[in-house]
Amino acid sequence: MRLRALLSGVLLVGGTLQGAPKKPVYLGARACGACHTGKAIGHQYALWVESAHSRAYAALARPEALEIAKISGLRQAPQEAPVCLGCHATAAYAEDWEKDDTFHLEDGVQCEGCHGPGSEYMAEDVMRDRQAAMKAGLVMPGERECMVCHLERGSHVAVLRTPQIDLKKGRAQIAHPLPKNPTSGAIAAAGPAGGQQTAGPKYAGTVACGKCHKGPGMGHQYSVWRMSPHARGWSVLGTPRAYETAARRKLSGEPHQQAECLKCHRTGYGGAHLPSSPVDEGVGCEACHGPGSEYMAEALMRDPRAARAAGLNPAPREACGRCHQGKFNPQEALKKIAHPTKLPAAAQEPRYKTPLNLALRPGGKELYIACEASDSVVVVEVAAREKVAEIPVGGNPADVAFSPDGRRAFVSNRLDDTVSVIDATARRVIATLRVGDEPHGLMTDRQGKLLYVLNTSSDDISVFDAVALKWVKNLSAGRRPWSLALSPEGDRILVTNTLSRFAFRAPFDSEVTAIETGRGIVEDRLVVPGANLMMGVDWHPGGKFALATLNRTKTLAPMTRLLQGWTITNGLAVLWRDGRVDEVLLDEADLGFADSTDVACTPDGRYALVTSSGTDRVAVVDLRKLTALLERSSRYEREHVLPNHLGKTTELIAKHIATQNSPRGLLVTPDGKLAFVANSLDDSLTVIDLARLEEAGRIDLGGPKVMTQARYGERLFHSADITFHRQFSCHSCHPDGHVDGLTYDIEADGIGLSPVDNRTLRGILDTAPFKWEGTNPSLARQCGPRLSVFFTRIQPFTPEQLAAVDYYITTIPRPPNRYRPLGAVLTPAQRRGKAVFERSLTSDGRLITVENRCLTCHPPPYFTNRGRFDVGTRHVTDRQGRFDTPHLNNIYDSAPYLHNGMAPTLEEIWTVFNPNDRHGVTNDLTKDQLNDLIEYLKTL
Repeated sequence: MRLRALLSGVLLVGGTLQGAPKKPVYLGARACGACHTGKAIGHQYALWVESAHSRAYAALARPEALEIAKISGLRQAPQEAPVCLGCHATAAYAEDWEKDDTFHLEDGVQCEGCHGPGSEYMAEDVMRDRQAAMKAGLVMPGERECMVCHLERGSHVAVLRTPQIDLKKGRAQIAHPLPKNPTSGAIAAAGPAGGQQTAGPKYAGTVACGKCHKGPGMGHQYSVWRMSPHARGWSVLGTPRAYETAARRKLSGEPHQQAECLKCHRTGYGGAHLPSSPVDEGVGCEACHGPGSEYMAEALMRDPRAARAAGLNPAPREACGRCHQGKFNPQEALKKIAHPTKLPAAAQEPRYKTPLNLALRPGGKELYIACEASDSVVVVEVAAREKVAEIPVGGNPADVAFSPDGRRAFVSNRLDDTVSVIDATARRVIATLRVGDEPHGLMTDRQGKLLYVLNTSSDDISVFDAVALKWVKNLSAGRRPWSLALSPEGDRILVTNTLSRFAFRAPFDSEVTAIETGRGIVEDRLVVPGANLMMGVDWHPGGKFALATLNRTKTLAPMTRLLQGWTITNGLAVLWRDGRVDEVLLDEADLGFADSTDVACTPDGRYALVTSSGTDRVAVVDLRKLTALLERSSRYEREHVLPNHLGKTTELIAKHIATQNSPRGLLVTPDGKLAFVANSLDDSLTVIDLARLEEAGRIDLGGPKVMTQARYGERLFHSADITFHRQFSCHSCHPDGHVDGLTYDIEADGIGLSPVDNRTLRGILDTAPFKWEGTNPSLARQCGPRLSVFFTRIQPFTPEQLAAVDYYITTIPRPPNRYRPLGAVLTPAQRRGKAVFERSLTSDGRLITVENRCLTCHPPPYFTNRGRFDVGTRHVTDRQGRFDTPHLNNIYDSAPYLHNGMAPTLEEIWTVFNPNDRHGVTNDLTKDQLNDLIEYLKTL
């Protein structure tokens, strides 16, 4: 083991990869304890074992940790989530090569979590010289380092009801000062290990047991042990109480070296031990179950009879009496340390369906509905209007499409970055395709040769051979491609993109990407001025034009214009075959059509149906009147008047049809008789009779009938009922709980001053305070008083509603990082970028002040210290220069950047907007080094 070489006086050199310089590695708390043990050194190691820090990882197995993870929007189990491990386990973000084989993540917050990886300073001759040790990497932490993890966290307060930590009191509790003139102790001197026979069973240590006996599938048995007093059986011998007990029994010397103490406070005292069995682990598994070297192989443990034959103690309760005597109730004691093989069944949360989009199987007999929350596709029989089947697919399915022959259905799974291929006859998944980031819309060409998949987060289009299911190529899309529609002639596909092209404090445009199906190439990029959040798209059956839904968010207008309906409007783009583009609104002067989401034309070309997910209705647009209006309007009117005119809508709308909560996708049957609307937050379909233009029924998709607080909040978040004239909802600026890529002028600081970039709501619970100036200490203030003053002009929520909205927002999950899947090894470029991110010296060897190091303001796990700083990015329109430190999780997916969105890319933060090295020291970096830094930042 490398540790032995270190303790023998050989200075360990960190591993080198890809020609990287030597780097310190983590050795683990036990390596520190090799010297920091015993009275002469102040029992420092025993004090750590006794502390909550040593049990921090194990605490993540508690039910409370699961609840914290749930309300924080975390998808992984707490002991697997980087956000949890970042504070509950040392070196959670380190790669395997940065950790010695003596290091164990399960040891929680270890010495090196505060003092830095120890391989370069841990040799005794270095440690005895404080300056030399610090030069070699020893960190002497202060209060700032403690507060990285001990800042008040809303999730922990909500579940644990814990008050803000008293830092001085807390530091006193974990204090481990050196005594005057300390001398080294040694774990190895903690008492005789007993005989050293080479044959027979030996104690392997609880860490060896924990390799299998961990996780929910094993009842978190190892963590249960770590949380028990048994785990601290050895360390308690360094407490004053142990010395008092030893004195009463007339034992001289230190208790942790006394056989009389160790026989009960240390596993297997007097027996033979493998190197993996340390003396300091206390009363471990083998104290009750017997030395495990012969029975702990998994094959034996799965056969109880074979395990007993190999030495597993069949009656572990008998061991209690060897140490626990007097007033001891074994039955009650065993209840406290019980560690069943499986966890008790947890109460199941209601699992909603959340239908988003739907497709009609060729032949017209079945509807397939992609249901995001249930990870499934629901099959509805059209004639009977009832659910007949449900097919499990990937995570968060978003859209569904059929092959022209109806034999296959393709389902995009946004969480998994996959497409599920379904055998429609057998109703089962037969293949899974890997695509780009967060796929949404998808369809085949008319012949069924190519499958096009829109990847919303990677801004591209995956093209597959739809028969062989093989990847062909990728096409470049606009920003966040969403839906697509095939022309009646089958020669052209139009793709909507939800985010507009970048423009800082200037009018912006959106793109509709046109694909020529014959060659499978992008043939045009149509520009839609002033539009954003373009989602639904459909062709008129005549083929002369297509329609696409849009928002027209006028970010250059201050929020004072909200009441006039001039700031956020909703409507349609008319995309003519010859390349012209017109825009009209679906809002009326006194009634908004918030969040127009999808559109479908009737086969006769008379009407277009448009869903408003914010106002729970479908607008029936008379297309003859729409085209007549455009034809009689001048070019100036078409470019400047109609896109903003609230008075023309009544001329175009034949009728509004009410639906259930948050209608999203819709389709019209080929015979033109019916339309089906997916009510995403009602788990149902609304059926519309197109002859009468009336609701003709509701199809229940089988979701739960109970209303959870999160679901209630989700409905409120997506409803425009909170706003004047129902112009917009929370979702209008935060689609999918994320960003719309725009900068807003909120007039709290004066009209035209301090514009602010919109920020994501994904995984933000523990990143308070909120807003760029850090003025909102809680989500309750953010969504309550602030919303009413600057956005709704009315009190938007009752206290009960506000609590539900806040709860829902905290549960909005952050998608998995696409640049570094959980547990993946860093690429060479990412590893080099990490070194830049963590550096303390410039390229020419100058010291970077602590205040100007990346890690100071952006420490894990959220990569924010939640403070306000002036990093030199103040703009001429800003009233001040101190801004909240943003978290960096999934930073690649939230452009533009900086407080006002003036940096369209991560690179420009440091190449354009950091001329004086106030936002970290970056001017000494080469282009390649900066590229490496960006590659690493994308992994956070």
